[in-house]
Amino acid sequence: MVHLKINNKQIIIFYTIKGSTIKRVILFDIILGTVIYYVVEMISSSAIIATIGSLIGTEGVKKLRRPINGRIITVS
Repeated sequence: MVHLKINNKQIIIFYTIKGSTIKRVILFDIILGTVIYYVVEMISSSAIIATIGSLIGTEGVKKLRRPINGRIITVS
């Protein structure tokens, strides 16, 4: 991330995105979300429930893969 100041009033921010990040978004959000959607739709026969299940499923997988601050946290 690069910050540039112009006349001390405007700030321009440049973000760079790695190719691996784009690949991860495509794999998890699109492919996994589609698979979860069709599985839940076959089970429940409802598009609304399948959509909600797909959203919850992809967000759950993202949180399971990423440890918080490099530590594994267990809830008891």
